[in-house]
Amino acid sequence: MQNRKYTFKYNESMGRHGWLRLTPAYSVKLVEEIISDLGYSPICVLEPFSGTGTTELVCANMGINSIALEINPFLVWLANTKLKIYSNENVDRFLLSANYIVENIDVFPVAELPQIYNISRWWGIERLHFLAQLKSAIYSIHDSSFIDLLKIAFCRMVIELSNASFNHISTSFSNSENSFSFDECKKLFLAFCDVVASGACRQPIAKSHIELCDSKKIPHRFFNCYDVVITSPPYPNRMSYIRELRPYMYWLDYLKNATEASDLDWRAIGGTWGKATSLLLSWNAKYTLPPYVYEVANKVSLVENKSSTAMGNYILKYFEDINEHLSSVYSGIRDGGEVFYIIGNSSFYGTLINSEEIYADIMERIGFKNVKYKVIRKRNCNKKLFEFVVSGKK
Repeated sequence: MQNRKYTFKYNESMGRHGWLRLTPAYSVKLVEEIISDLGYSPICVLEPFSGTGTTELVCANMGINSIALEINPFLVWLANTKLKIYSNENVDRFLLSANYIVENIDVFPVAELPQIYNISRWWGIERLHFLAQLKSAIYSIHDSSFIDLLKIAFCRMVIELSNASFNHISTSFSNSENSFSFDECKKLFLAFCDVVASGACRQPIAKSHIELCDSKKIPHRFFNCYDVVITSPPYPNRMSYIRELRPYMYWLDYLKNATEASDLDWRAIGGTWGKATSLLLSWNAKYTLPPYVYEVANKVSLVENKSSTAMGNYILKYFEDINEHLSSVYSGIRDGGEVFYIIGNSSFYGTLINSEEIYADIMERIGFKNVKYKVIRKRNCNKKLFEFVVSGKK
């Protein structure tokens, strides 16, 4: 029951939505369907886990104002870049600058390399040199009207030239350095710029405010501003978005070292990368959830595995954080407002974590009415893992 229209594959041909393929992304089609099925036009949509900006960009293209929150500064930048208005003149100057950079890249100095551990596994020497020169050239431009478009194309180059492959909770690297062609890299960068320019020409027609914020507590200034919530929070599956995003974040100077990366991962809901794993061992539950959730987590923690105790605490911390978040959303949403959470279940050592049921139970305990969930699609694996929409009304 895999439905490709509810995955990023559907987004790739959707203008700005397809600029970068990142893990915290979900389908444009799903957001459009949720809004269409409402039967009314929302006053303002809240997206408390902005990620790549899917919800707010869909809203902007449909003429619906939105507020978005995101704890990761790189993703705040990305969503704002997607939602920015670019005039035809801006786009023309962007393309002219891209061509100038390619024609004159040899005259630019090599930028300082990011402090990624074992960076030579990620990129070979020649590719590192090209990326460092390309970054230096882009950062020499001080025109704020289009420099972010150059950075988007640069991000695509960062991954295109990388030896890395992301495999859920691990990263693997190819051992062989593919043949490097300076000229081919130049052509590839210009091709990415053309893709970005095509998306930049279509302008959003509504406003969105994206704020750097921990969404466990919705800022009070947004209370009673929104009447619909559409979001896809991190799933409880050990997927660290910081780990996935760190190549971009290091190259664009959003991270300077591994300590900053693991600190951000620990503060984000669902983070388990870096020092977060060890911190989970000393973490203490607040016991704010339905009792059966603690029983399931305890079952996981008793498995004979060196990580089982940390994973049991991970499950509890994740859902206690979500409970805090949903309580704040309930307090801030207008009376009669509706919420839609796109989430996935997960499995730890053979124990299925029924996230859809836990979300629904938490919502009902908080006060939401008409709480229900439905399957969207089976995820791309052999396990009994699905994506759901969990909804409710205040």
